Amino acid sequence: MMKYGAEHEEHQFDLKFREAEERGQWRDLYLDLTFKAGQAQPEDLEDPSVLVICNQHGDIVQIVLHDGGCDCEFQFTPMEKAQIEDFVAKHVSV
Repeated sequence: MMKYGAEHEEHQFDLKFREAEERGQWRDLYLDLTFKAGQAQPEDLEDPSVLVICNQHGDIVQIVLHDGGCDCEFQFTPMEKAQIEDFVAKHVSV
């Protein structure tokens, strides 16, 4: 995870499906995120979670890092996004 424009650092975390919400042509998936033991949470990130936006066919369109349920200045690295995509493919019926 990294702040926009800053150098990134890879983090290992666990995900848990919380809920899905239909929004017109989109399906929003909300995931809880907890850092694995020994992983430091980035400074300025207090209550991280994940919003995965899918289209009607179940394709992931966007992955957003939330803090306290809102968009924040942090983003996922490509490896972290791949971890989230893998979790959704295996554990969430889209």
